[in-house]
Amino acid sequence: MTNLLGRLFMAIAFSVMVSIHAAAQNVGHADIAQLEKDMYRYFSSSESDSFMIVTDRLIEACRKAGLSQERLFYKAWSNQAIYYYLKVNRTKGLEMAQQIHDYAHQHDSKFGLYTSLYALSTMQSSLRRYDQAEKGFLEAIDYQHRFFPDESAAAPYLGLAKIYVNTHQPEQVLECARKALAEPGVIKQHQLTAWSYICIAYSNDKYSKEDFNRAYANREKVKREYDHDDNFGETVDFYEAQKNGRLADAMEIAKRFKASADRILMISNVYADMGDYKQAYLSFRRFKEYQDSLNTADVQQLSYEYATQLDVSRAENEAKELRLKNQSIEIHASIVIALLTVLFLAFYLYRRRKQLMELRRAYSQLEDATTAKERIDSELRIARDIQMSMVPSTFPAFPERKDIDLYASMVPAKEVGGDLYDFYYYPAPVGGGQEGAGDQLYFCVGDVSGKGVPASLTMAVAVNLFRTVAKEGISPELIATRLNDTMSADHSTSGRLLPQGQQNESGVYVTMFIGRIDLKTGQLDYCNCGHTPPVFGERRTHTSQTVFRFLEMEKNAPIGQRPNLQFVGGRIADVHGCPLFVYTDGLSEAENKMQDQFGEKRMLKVLRGATQPFGERMPKTHSRFLVEEMKCALDAFVDGAEQSDDLTMLCVSIK
Repeated sequence: MTNLLGRLFMAIAFSVMVSIHAAAQNVGHADIAQLEKDMYRYFSSSESDSFMIVTDRLIEACRKAGLSQERLFYKAWSNQAIYYYLKVNRTKGLEMAQQIHDYAHQHDSKFGLYTSLYALSTMQSSLRRYDQAEKGFLEAIDYQHRFFPDESAAAPYLGLAKIYVNTHQPEQVLECARKALAEPGVIKQHQLTAWSYICIAYSNDKYSKEDFNRAYANREKVKREYDHDDNFGETVDFYEAQKNGRLADAMEIAKRFKASADRILMISNVYADMGDYKQAYLSFRRFKEYQDSLNTADVQQLSYEYATQLDVSRAENEAKELRLKNQSIEIHASIVIALLTVLFLAFYLYRRRKQLMELRRAYSQLEDATTAKERIDSELRIARDIQMSMVPSTFPAFPERKDIDLYASMVPAKEVGGDLYDFYYYPAPVGGGQEGAGDQLYFCVGDVSGKGVPASLTMAVAVNLFRTVAKEGISPELIATRLNDTMSADHSTSGRLLPQGQQNESGVYVTMFIGRIDLKTGQLDYCNCGHTPPVFGERRTHTSQTVFRFLEMEKNAPIGQRPNLQFVGGRIADVHGCPLFVYTDGLSEAENKMQDQFGEKRMLKVLRGATQPFGERMPKTHSRFLVEEMKCALDAFVDGAEQSDDLTMLCVSIK
C-alpha cells in the first residue's frame, strides 16, 4: 500500500525533503533564540519534518550550553514528545515522555520532572482520560509556582482549558485562559491560544455577541503580532461568522473542516440557525452515527486492562473463600483439604496465567494491526490531500473574466478516488496572431474505472495530460486522441502500443467529456469519450425561459481502453447565457437506503426548479447555485445512505 501511495506523491515529497534538508544545513550557525522562535512557529503547523529538525538542533544546542539553557532544553524535548504523540506516532510520543522523566530523574532536574509531568498530562488529555489529565496539570502548576515562580505556567493552564472545552464548562475555560494570560513572560503563541479558548467559550449562547467580538478583536491583534495562526483559527472564524449572523459564511467555513465529526456537527448547527430543521436533524444524526462508529485501540486496551483486573480479583476472592472454609473443617481432614486447595489453586493459577498470556498476545496482535491501519489511514489522508490539490478549487476561477461563470465540486467516496475535473483558459495572443486563435476556455470532467488507489493514480495521470495537451490550443477530439494514445501505451505490458482493436490487459480506462468554448463567438466544441451525456440549458428568447435537455452526441470509446482510436466531436454554434451541466455517474446512480437511484429525471427536475427566479435566496453565481442545489437535493434523497461512488459536478456558462 505504501509503495502504491509513494508513486502518487513521490515527486512532491522528494522536492519537499530536499528543500527541508537544505534549509537544515543552512541554519547551522543560527542562535538559540531563533531556533526557539522557529520551534513554536512549526509547533502549530503540520510540517513535521521541519519541526523535528528545528527541535533536534535546539535540544543539541541547549545540551552544549549546559545549565544556562536547562529549562529551554527540557521545553524543547517535551514539545517534541507532545508533537510526536499528537501528529506522528502515539507510542513513540509516550516513550519520549518517559525518556524525559528518566533523564530528569538521573540528573536531579526539578524542571525536567515538571516538563515530563506536563507532557504526560497532555497525552492523557488526548486519550480523553480527563480526570488523570486534570490532576496532572494541577500538580504541574503547583510544582512550577513553588519551584519556578519566575517561569510561565501558561502551558498547563491552557491544558486545563482544553479539558474544560471538551467537557463543555465555559466558565472554567475562561478562568484558566485568563490565568494563562496573567502568567509572567507568557509567549505570543500561548497568548494566541488563550484568546482562542476565550472566543470558543464566548461562542456559548449564554454570552453576548459583544463579549465574543471583543475577545475576537484581541485575538486578531495577537495573531498579527505573532504573524502566525494557531490550530483553532478556522474554528474561531466559524464561531465569529455564526455569532454575527453571517450564516452563509459559517456554512462555507464548516464545510472546510478536515475532522469529520467537527464538520458534520458544525453544519448541523448552521442548518438549525437557518431554520432548516430537517437538514439539521439529518446532519446531527450522521454526527451521532459517526461518533458511535469510533472504536479506538485506547478503548480496547482499557477493556483488556479492566478484564484482567476483574480476573485477578475473582481469583483472590475464590482463594479467600476456600481459606475461610478450611478454617471450619476438622483437624483430621485439614491436611487433605489443604492439599486439594493447593492443587486447585496451582491448576487455576496455571490456567489463568495461560489465559492472560493469550490475552496479551491477542492484544499485541490487535495493537499491531491497529497501528498498521492508522499508518495506512494517515497515508491515505495525505494522498487525498495531494489528489484534491491537483484539481482547481478556487472560485471564481478567472476573476479577471467577468463573462465566465464556472463552478465545480468533487467528493470522493473513499479516501482517494478516480473522478477528475479541470479547466484551462487559453488567452488570445498579444498583438494579434492567427485568426481565431486564443480567448478560449477548455474544461473536462472524467471518471476512471475502478476505485481506490489504482483509480487515483490514473486520475493524476489524466489531469496532468489534459493540462499539458490543452495548452496547445487544439480541438477537443484531438485532445482525446492524444490522451488515448499516451494512456493506451502506458497500459500495455511491453511499453509498445497494442494491436488495433485489442483491449489492454489492465482494463483501466477513463470516460471523459472535453469541451472548448470560444469566448468571442460563444461556439462550443466538445467530445464525449464514453461519458454520461451532460445537460444543456437552452435559453428561449421569446419566453425568457431555460429548457434543459441531455445532449445527443457521437458515441466514442473511453480514453485508454484501446489504442489507435479516432474520436469524433460535436458543436453548438452559440451558448451565450446557456448553462452546461457536466457530471459523473456518482450523481445519477446515487442510491438511498431503499436502493432507489437518484436518476436522470430527478436531475432535470432539480435543474428546472433551480432556474426559477431566486432573488436573494442564494447570493452566489448561477453555476455555483445550480451545483449546490443539486448537492442539497441529492443529500435529501440519499438520507444518510453511504456514498458508493465518487461524485463530481461542473457547471459553466458564458454571460
